[in-house]
Amino acid sequence: MRSGRMEELQRAYASIETSRLRARAAVEVTPAGLLALGGMVAAILAGSAAIVLAARHAPSPRQLSDRRGSTRSRR
Repeated sequence: MRSGRMEELQRAYASIETSRLRARAAVEVTPAGLLALGGMVAAILAGSAAIVLAARHAPSPRQLSDRRGSTRSRR
């Protein structure tokens, strides 16, 4: 028998007001939906961290030309 706890909606409200803009937002999500959102955020953060790491360790142009067998950079 299900307790009904997983179907219980969680609610969040947010509002912001500036001199030019007034915005209000509301969201209702189940605990399973919160878990799914958390998983997506974690995947995005892990993916962007991998991209940044790969960009930091990018080979220099000389290393790239050595890999391709170019003789221009060796003269």
